Amino acid sequence: MELLQVKEALKNFLCDNLGVDANELEYDTQLFGEGIGLDSIDSIELVSFIEEEYKVPTSGIAKEVFTNIDTLAEYIVANAK
Repeated sequence: MELLQVKEALKNFLCDNLGVDANELEYDTQLFGEGIGLDSIDSIELVSFIEEEYKVPTSGIAKEVFTNIDTLAEYIVANAK
């Protein structure tokens, strides 16, 4: 699994499914809070996507993993089965 492919898939998911403006979203853009402002409902959809698409368990992982696309993609690649 290639890191760049995972980053692209995450970005596409965020734009296509959660309504994030692609022009405002870079790989290092903060996803929650001051960044693009995702909320708890968005996080549930994102977790579901990661678990279904990559078969990577997300329960109990540190919230820092969800900082941005870069940190999420690195976690996915490191933990993919």
